[in-house]
Amino acid sequence: MIATLIHHPAYYFHCETLRPNHFTDRQNAYIYWALCELAKRGIEKIDVYNISNILSSNEAAKKHMEAVPLEAIQDLVEVSHLIARHSAEDYMPVAENIVEAAFRRTVKRKLERCAGLCGNLSADIRQEIYSLDSAMLEFASTNDVPQFRDVVEAIWEEIEQRQGGSTGIPFKFPALNSYATIDRGELFLFAASAKKGKSIMLLNCAVDLMRRGMRVLYLDSELSDKMFTPRMIAHLTGIEFSRIRSGRYSPEERQRIVLAVQWLKEQNTFTHKYIPLFDEHSVYTITKRVSHTQGLDVLIVDYFKGSGEGDAFGTYQELGRFVDLVKNGICGDMDIAGIGAAQATTTGRVAESDKINRNASTIALILDKSPEEIEADGTGCGNKKLRVVLNRNGGQMLDDEYIDLHFHGNLILYEEARQHAVQAPY
Repeated sequence: MIATLIHHPAYYFHCETLRPNHFTDRQNAYIYWALCELAKRGIEKIDVYNISNILSSNEAAKKHMEAVPLEAIQDLVEVSHLIARHSAEDYMPVAENIVEAAFRRTVKRKLERCAGLCGNLSADIRQEIYSLDSAMLEFASTNDVPQFRDVVEAIWEEIEQRQGGSTGIPFKFPALNSYATIDRGELFLFAASAKKGKSIMLLNCAVDLMRRGMRVLYLDSELSDKMFTPRMIAHLTGIEFSRIRSGRYSPEERQRIVLAVQWLKEQNTFTHKYIPLFDEHSVYTITKRVSHTQGLDVLIVDYFKGSGEGDAFGTYQELGRFVDLVKNGICGDMDIAGIGAAQATTTGRVAESDKINRNASTIALILDKSPEEIEADGTGCGNKKLRVVLNRNGGQMLDDEYIDLHFHGNLILYEEARQHAVQAPY
């Protein structure tokens, strides 16, 4: 297979599921990686020097390949024509055999680990079993790409079936639904600067979805269950969070708390999971597990932030890769809707915007109103404004457009306010 890529590097694109870690021989893995990099750069003529240059650009590969003299790579290139395949049809079975062997090795190791855990009653064998889903995702084939003519009729039939009604789950704010709803396969993000109500917005969305009978998974990098619960109760009861936390509430208010707790106990379609360090494996396997066990309509992620802002992603420092996983690898592949939050700068721009904007379907910016705006909008028009600043599924607001919201931080509550009158220009 490596001999084939030396002569036909573009064949790499016919089987992108094959990755360097699928090789058992480390040297083959690094050479394959180099050939893939050359193919992605459009290099058509492969020789010992451009292979060596690519390898020397990677410190890990460079260190390992020191045991392979330049002459050995030269010999490989020179004899490669003897075993190279010269058509994509002949190349594909070779590549697929390597992928299949790597898949079987991976499954064998995981099953052997499961077998070893069976005798340990304190071990979380379920987590290991669900991790098999990650192996399935890694080895999922992307080679079959149908022509558009083969799928357009089915797509249009689905569009027609949805006409005349809402295309998704509505938000609790009617004014927002004219711009976007909570759609399967899409990722809607609320953005706000630090400590400006992102998590409270997501909690409001979660409760509203629960009341609509939706199945919700809330992944939280900020709050443990013990910290999340009193906020949820404050939202449900209308009792200030500060008094719930300190225990300063009346007997009548305690009864409201008891009823709220009872209501939460009855919600068998809501899961809150605290993950202080997000990583791709955990998020995927937990989501898959919940989808299997209770079904899932909406995934809520609190929140998307780079490792420099609190190490939420731990070893997975590429924020764009994580957003892509949630949008495409989870929401798209599992046919569920996604809602999340992202950090905004003090100037109102989404932090890490280049990494987030690539994959978010819609971004709505939560901003404080200035005293002048509160006065100009009038009594009852709220103290927050919500601006749709990116939208691939509908309209986008002009700089002076926004939705009026009431924000009650101590009640963990957002409400749609009376919408301000738009002033016509003179």
